[in-house]
Amino acid sequence: MAFPNNTTEVNQTSGWINSNRGSVAEIFGMICTKYVAPSICVFGILGNSFSLVVLLRKSLKQSPYINLKALTIVNLLALLLSFPYMIHGENSKEYGWMWYNIYIFIPFVSFLTATSIWIVVLMTIERFMYVRFPLRAKGQCGRTGTIIRIFVVSLLAFIVSLHKFFQYELDSVKLRYVKTSFTKSEMSHVIEITIMVIIHFIPLVVLAVVNIVLVSTVRQARNRRLMLNLRNNQEGGWQKDERRFTVTLVSIVILNICFIGPTTITDILYLSTIGQNNNNIIMTISVMRQFSNVLLWCCLSFNFVLYCTFNKRFFQAVKDTLQIHRFRRHRSMKSSELTFLRSTNFDS
Repeated sequence: MAFPNNTTEVNQTSGWINSNRGSVAEIFGMICTKYVAPSICVFGILGNSFSLVVLLRKSLKQSPYINLKALTIVNLLALLLSFPYMIHGENSKEYGWMWYNIYIFIPFVSFLTATSIWIVVLMTIERFMYVRFPLRAKGQCGRTGTIIRIFVVSLLAFIVSLHKFFQYELDSVKLRYVKTSFTKSEMSHVIEITIMVIIHFIPLVVLAVVNIVLVSTVRQARNRRLMLNLRNNQEGGWQKDERRFTVTLVSIVILNICFIGPTTITDILYLSTIGQNNNNIIMTISVMRQFSNVLLWCCLSFNFVLYCTFNKRFFQAVKDTLQIHRFRRHRSMKSSELTFLRSTNFDS
């Protein structure tokens, strides 16, 4: 996922776009950045925040849900860092906001989005192990191993994103972004291609192939249950949980493939047109990148909907959480009424 770089590059090409003030590219970009993206971001922040509250419940402490907690935290942090950029930072000419864009928004959101996609890959591989080797996976894919793998993936994603800190610098006199000598070098171009393979192509291939296996396995299990006339209450608790989580993961993988695929295509086109001064090509790439940015923010924001739709255990935890808050609220209102009655009786 490289949408921070994509978004900033749109800013860098604003000089080309400004020459066509009434262009479709400019209007489309303004709608995406000013209206669509902030709305999606707010929805994602609220959804991921509530998801985290639910996932911290004791009923969701198993190893598969640790991955969901990590994914939720990473997505939430990426959205929290993106929201100030959407609201004010993108078009600001203040030094503080421009510094935020190139030293906070670009590198850290790039790191978080790369971590997000690789956590999904990690979950997919673990789920494949559960499907193919259930007894072996039950012993090896424990909580400690899952936490270690998430930490390793996060560390590698940070290393991959380090070059983002050296892409731009600020001209404090003219208050504009300036590409560094590193960004203009051939080495930077090679690094961008390598990272695109690591963050886009490899995850997409792994997710697509393993997801086909998981979907086939889920359908075979469903057909087997129908043939044996096996009801839900006749399945073991562990089997039901694993089946539910597999379905949840399949939905997450499909979401990632649909939303990351256009970004991959756009990045390929962008890298192939570097150095060209054709305004029509530049505006077309700009529109495609704005659209792919919106899809990536959707990918970070809609996991809560998938959890509630495809995971009954998570949805039950959501209802339990809401009931607890409702009970506490009712209890506090009742105690305040009793206090009022006591004070009334005392005064009389």
